[in-house]
Amino acid sequence: MFKFILPTFLILLSGGLFFFFVDPMYQDIQVLKEEKIQYDEALNKSRELREVRDSLLSKYNRLDSENIDRLEKIIPDNIDNVKLIMEIDSMASKYGAVIRRVDVNSHVDEEGSLGKDTKEYNIVNLDLTIEASYEDFIKFLNDLSSNLRIVDVNSLSFESNYLDLYQFNLNFKTYWLK
Repeated sequence: MFKFILPTFLILLSGGLFFFFVDPMYQDIQVLKEEKIQYDEALNKSRELREVRDSLLSKYNRLDSENIDRLEKIIPDNIDNVKLIMEIDSMASKYGAVIRRVDVNSHVDEEGSLGKDTKEYNIVNLDLTIEASYEDFIKFLNDLSSNLRIVDVNSLSFESNYLDLYQFNLNFKTYWLK
């Protein structure tokens, strides 16, 4: 009888150990292996991103500082209204044009779309009232169009105040990175 009880007890003990100790530990090990795989993948991605970042940074460092300044002027990373107005005023004063009024408006999304804003830039609208002769205003517009800063003219209207001077109302928008 003892021959049958001891082997049965040992079989039941080993089965109990398997179901209550070994199998839960094995399941935990499988979960940890899956987490390790995910962490390894994330680590590999971060290495790839670091390599891309380093290559872009080395390309950026190889650029001439003059070209970097030109790129930052085309579409700056912040809006400096005072500096922008001063640039426009210096262009206008070069031809004897006088800026009478300046209104700066931050741009609100035209489309009225719902959801997350995915644009990487913002828009600033400027309304200028400039007093100048026609020839001087054309020269000013040529300077404005050849300027590095991206400017889109929305509207232009004018009226005559004096014999040779006109009052030009100019609305345009310019861009800056978020």
